[in-house]
Amino acid sequence: MPRKPSNIVYAADDKIPLGTLLILGVQHATLALLFVVYPLVAAVEAGLSFDDTQILITSCIIFMGVATILECLPRSKSGAGLLLVQIPNMAHLPLAVQSLAAGGTALYAAMSLVAAISQFSLTRFQSAMRALFPPEICGVAVTMLGVALAAPALRRMFGLSAHEVTTLLDLRFPLVSFTTLLIIIVLAIFSRGPLRLFAVAIGAAVGWALAASVGVARSPAEPGLGALAFIDLPRLGWPGLAFSWAILPAAILTGIISAVDMLGTVVSMQRMDDADWRRADMGQAARAIRANTLSDAGAAVTGGFASASSSAAIGVAFATGATAWRIGVVSGVMILLAAFSPKLIGALTVIPDPVIGAILVYSAAFLIVAGMDLILSRRLSDRRIFTVGLAVMAGLAVAILPELVRAAPNWAQPILESPLSVSTAIAVALNLFFRIGIRQEASVTVTAADNPFTVVTEFLEGQGDVWGARRDVIATAIPVVAEAVEMLLDTGVAPGTLEMRAHFDEMNFDIVLLYQGEPIEIPTLRPSPEDLLGDSAAVARFVGYMLSKRADKLVIGKTGDRQALTLRFEH
Repeated sequence: MPRKPSNIVYAADDKIPLGTLLILGVQHATLALLFVVYPLVAAVEAGLSFDDTQILITSCIIFMGVATILECLPRSKSGAGLLLVQIPNMAHLPLAVQSLAAGGTALYAAMSLVAAISQFSLTRFQSAMRALFPPEICGVAVTMLGVALAAPALRRMFGLSAHEVTTLLDLRFPLVSFTTLLIIIVLAIFSRGPLRLFAVAIGAAVGWALAASVGVARSPAEPGLGALAFIDLPRLGWPGLAFSWAILPAAILTGIISAVDMLGTVVSMQRMDDADWRRADMGQAARAIRANTLSDAGAAVTGGFASASSSAAIGVAFATGATAWRIGVVSGVMILLAAFSPKLIGALTVIPDPVIGAILVYSAAFLIVAGMDLILSRRLSDRRIFTVGLAVMAGLAVAILPELVRAAPNWAQPILESPLSVSTAIAVALNLFFRIGIRQEASVTVTAADNPFTVVTEFLEGQGDVWGARRDVIATAIPVVAEAVEMLLDTGVAPGTLEMRAHFDEMNFDIVLLYQGEPIEIPTLRPSPEDLLGDSAAVARFVGYMLSKRADKLVIGKTGDRQALTLRFEH
């Protein structure tokens, strides 16, 4: 079982009091439903009718709820068993606008199915996913998730429009947003108990009240709110299917981008929920992507907008210290119920922009730091430094220079609009390129005249940099291997020289000591301290016993005519 971090109150499998569970579920569901703005934007841009817009949003909400429940249920073939709350998929926005404008809901339904198939295909190659997405590449994806949230978050915080140029900043917006953000941070860091668990809800409530008092609590949907019914059956429909070769590449790439987005959120939750996290669980990530694919396919055939796991929800989980999967199930049920209340959905659109901006800024800050932590969890060689640095710069380039996107061909613009997709694509390509010339195995000869600790340190640190091994694994291996080398040479078990061979495969870091001579004996019972004063064989037995306790695994065997002492360190 994963060890619960000290800052987590309720970990993945923990049970939560019913009242607390319901409030936390409402908190996540409310935040998720705020993002219906994405399908609304797509519908407005494409000029959809009122009925088609209602179907687009309602279907999206229903399958958001279904996917959230699937994602959070433990021990499921489709789902990660993690707190992964779904929101409308921002990566689908360019594809939706193009498809809806070119061929209506039938074309978007077909292209959504293509994107879902593209996304699902990655789950069939888990070993390839491990090679394509080592921790530093996952770290780039998580960091750029935060960067992608930054622009819409900051615009909402300061009351700025992406299309209008303002000459004077309205100070009421930053007043509301910074007050909201300050309350969330103070409660998340300095409080305990219910105040911390409900930090986001409390901050949002205070921010909403302040926004109303200063006159910035407004929304385009507010005038028609009174005409909506409290309870009504959801409206779904079969949109039909159409096809366009021109939009097909964008659909395939949208599916791949969605899979990378899902991978980033899964890794973030895995790391947050496990104090001893070592590597991404690609099987769990594949199950999460499969659940998302099923949801997207269901939304497509009922005229809805695709969804994806919410990176904003990760920030909320960190602020509250609650990552239990039960919260996600409750949240998914509440999202499903919201589809039966048009007035409730309309009411969510009147939550002030600066309040939403403050929550998104908090989430973006957490994701950026979490991504950096992932990147720096490994030793970085020059190759990996350039991989990470160039990938992040490429993502920042399209984020801060929108004219680059506008200058690109039409087919490439949906890809370049996402800093996440650009950074991850560059990182994966550079990672594969820089793997050229790197061997999985390396060796060095050590003689009795050498300083074992110096030779072992230089060799293992150098290879750790090249292979991108975890820092703590290399630090643990160095003194153990140095002690083994010193024992073999000083006691004469290895007469004068030995070969030290290292092998790395992402799961294990193995060091094999090859020498001519007799095998050492590893006693099953602890030798007495007096053995250190005995002959060389007794000293070797004592040291061998200590090595067997300090390495994760110790194996004695033969390679050709040489003895082989293998020290394994789990990676």
